[in-house]
Amino acid sequence: MIRKRAWLTGAAISGTLAITGFGGSVLAADVVAEPGCTPAVSGFNGKLEGGGGYSDTDEISGDVAWEAGGSLSFPLGCMLGLQLDAGANERYDNTQFGGIAHLFMRDPESYLLGVTGGVIDGDDATLYPVGPEAELYLGNFTLEAWGGYLYVDGDDDSFDTGFVIADAAFYLTDDFRVSIGGKIVDDFEALRAGFEYQFSGSPMSLYANAEYGDDEAFNILGGLKFYFGGEDKSLIRRHREDDPRNRTLDLFASGVGKSGDNGGYGEGTTEGSDGSDGTEGTDGEEVPALN
Repeated sequence: MIRKRAWLTGAAISGTLAITGFGGSVLAADVVAEPGCTPAVSGFNGKLEGGGGYSDTDEISGDVAWEAGGSLSFPLGCMLGLQLDAGANERYDNTQFGGIAHLFMRDPESYLLGVTGGVIDGDDATLYPVGPEAELYLGNFTLEAWGGYLYVDGDDDSFDTGFVIADAAFYLTDDFRVSIGGKIVDDFEALRAGFEYQFSGSPMSLYANAEYGDDEAFNILGGLKFYFGGEDKSLIRRHREDDPRNRTLDLFASGVGKSGDNGGYGEGTTEGSDGSDGTEGTDGEEVPALN
């Protein structure tokens, strides 16, 4: 039930943003007819990003965390865009790497609507996420969501589940963004917050993100992003005219794919087949569950 709820929630949130943004842009188009077409992606562009920090859970002592990624974005005619992401990260003594593709339509004044999916491989499982991605632009506010179906091919178990990642962002200035949000990946839940500041007149920005979730999973990472291709522009214009966020760095959940009846997410249980809080030994005696 939890897994079904996760992907239904992800699809519902992303879909609601998509319908709201697309519907609003259509109504606006009926009132003001603008000549020509504003492209979904202003031109070929990309970004590189990387950072380091700290991660900790109640089961794994604190350790160094890091992440690195890159994205390339391409215009496909006027209304469509394509972005390809690659990334790798290590948190909670687990390394993941993979690739994500975004295919989307966008009005830089109103919304982004698309389908995003790919493959992310980790120490304990390979993830196959796919689902709608949506962004809604409201002046200096941006609402973002990606969610849907997730197949987890774990070392000890494989199953279908769902996910949703949602953020609300505000641009204090055209070059300074702060955000707060949350995510559900199967039954792992977490809150997160971050900021990005682009240095004036430079294609480089400083960023930091923090996340706290189930099992007291906590991580904080900071680093630099370097944008290339296209004209010089403010951070808010880069986010709305060029590249969506690199999603390979967003889906990480503590313990994904590890053994346990919960597939490695959240707290899980180790109840025996008789419902007792433990596992049965070979001689029929109950032995304590492993924590």
